[in-house]
Amino acid sequence: MGTVYEFDPKTSVAVISRDHFGDIQSDELFTILGQSGVIILRGCINTVEEFSAFVKKHSSRLSLDPARSMVGGAAQLVDAGTHAVGLHCENGNSPFWPDLTWFYCHRAPTQGSQTTICNGADVYWHLSEGCRNFFADAPIRYRRRVAGDKWRRLVCHYRPDINNPSLVSFHDLLKLTQHDPHTTITHDAESDDIHYAYVVSAIQTSSFSALPAFANSILGPSYNYEKPIIDMADGREIPEAYLDEIETITQAHTHPIGWQDHDIAMIDNRRVMHGREEILDMNRQIFNALSYR
Repeated sequence: MGTVYEFDPKTSVAVISRDHFGDIQSDELFTILGQSGVIILRGCINTVEEFSAFVKKHSSRLSLDPARSMVGGAAQLVDAGTHAVGLHCENGNSPFWPDLTWFYCHRAPTQGSQTTICNGADVYWHLSEGCRNFFADAPIRYRRRVAGDKWRRLVCHYRPDINNPSLVSFHDLLKLTQHDPHTTITHDAESDDIHYAYVVSAIQTSSFSALPAFANSILGPSYNYEKPIIDMADGREIPEAYLDEIETITQAHTHPIGWQDHDIAMIDNRRVMHGREEILDMNRQIFNALSYR
């Protein structure tokens, strides 16, 4: 018998209770995720270590945000300040864009402070034809500077044979993106910073779903990094009218997760964008993890 879950048509979220958590298999999770875009596993685990183990069990490999510290082997504490965070796909403005974003709520907020989600498949069909065609016809481009300590730590993660950031070379980083024609990276030897340009469509189709989705990081945050320059791959600016339209439509399709203690959220990171309300409850404790199918 397949896993039993409740589906909320308004938020496109599938909710699995603790009663149906124990024996769930990866293929079941992926099927449900293809239908919903987001799965909430309600009150299913108690520790960060259990969360990390669950993510590893249902992933081929892990990713990370090199600006955050790792906890329990897969989890990273969500600690990017207290201000509201704009909608984005995690690491969606870089060539290291994972398939899945996971969250674990160890202690739910008592007021506000919610993680928000926005299903890009819904947004896609509510965009005007002109806006939708504009992004369908040409890719966008992210350009950004990244400090040496961050890109070196990222290389260590993807190259387990190198466990010391000081041993990482710029060539090691280039090897990670050598088969990606959409990414260019230069190195400033004096500062050890890199400058990258990443070209990608603002409209994605994930491996879990055949649905086109307006899923990107155009509205996203830059708390631990320099704010990226975002334009079209051919150098054109994104029209302000389209940016205003995106803001309006995504707001209309954005919903809070509604955290409860010990929840897990599993998010299709190429279909559903996420953000955060302003943190009003400083005692909330939420971790995330990034991985590939």
